[in-house]
Amino acid sequence: MVNDFGDINIDESLISSQSQDGTVLGLSNGCICCSISDDLSKALDQLAKLPISQVILETSGVAEPARVWQHCHYPGFRPKASVVLVDAGHTALRLRDKFVGSLVKAQLDQAHLLVLSKTDVHPDFRLDRLQPMIESNDPNLLATIFGWQQPTAPERSIESRASFGAHTWHQTQTVPLATLQNFLHSLNDRVHRVKGWVATDRGLHQVSGVGSTFALDAITDLPKPPALGLVFIYCSDVDSQDGGLAPDQITMTLSP
Repeated sequence: MVNDFGDINIDESLISSQSQDGTVLGLSNGCICCSISDDLSKALDQLAKLPISQVILETSGVAEPARVWQHCHYPGFRPKASVVLVDAGHTALRLRDKFVGSLVKAQLDQAHLLVLSKTDVHPDFRLDRLQPMIESNDPNLLATIFGWQQPTAPERSIESRASFGAHTWHQTQTVPLATLQNFLHSLNDRVHRVKGWVATDRGLHQVSGVGSTFALDAITDLPKPPALGLVFIYCSDVDSQDGGLAPDQITMTLSP
């Protein structure tokens, strides 16, 4: 089950393309702990009819583990553990970010198991937490995650003050790759995630951005994407004097 924060379910398409049998359920247009709890119930009803032993729910990056845990108690199901993936290259910076720092801290503190990624690129990364940790390159990673059992809900002593919104740019014409690159690097710093597919003068590209880091990968061997465009996840309301970012502040002026 894949939860996308936006009306183009990008992560679902990417995971489905790598699934051996294509059995992936997508939940789009919201965070699982708020606007799509009804969709989650319907999805769990579908899964209850299948011969499965475990459900992995991949949430949006702005979800809080403790809130998600509450929605995973459903007839025939019970939550086992909240696992949080920690990016060794960005976490320290995100913890100091005035917009999302409280959210990142809440995710770390509420996790039952922390998985550290990119430690091969950032070997000096250290995380001062008491929770159990495992590195993503550990040969026993999957067995550890699937077997982890936590009888209690994550603590909610730390809660995020950040509020997020999603804005979708739907592509209608081919754009120059250079224009797309320039646009991505000029985004407002309240935009924390960008993802999607864009048709450029250099072919189809998959866009993935976190903070100020962007990847534009040429796509040649994947099925046609469900839609062309970009989903922007941005801080929409924070505890600060300058307010949040409005959708109309995310503009893309592109010429063919």
